[in-house]
Amino acid sequence: MTPSPMMEVFDSIAQIEHIVRKFRELIDTDASIPPELRGVLHATLDHHLLAAKTRVLNVVRTQ
Repeated sequence: MTPSPMMEVFDSIAQIEHIVRKFRELIDTDASIPPELRGVLHATLDHHLLAAKTRVLNVVRTQ
């Protein structure tokens, strides 16, 4: 049985969120990253996470 398109979307979004979560862990645990830069890096990740989710959802809408 093949997964529904929405299930594929949810799986893709979950994978993207997992990758972003791993980057956040790296940012938070790397002592060489100054605290003021951490905030900027997290904001950048938030921006890219939202953009990636939008792209995935747009692919489904166009199908």
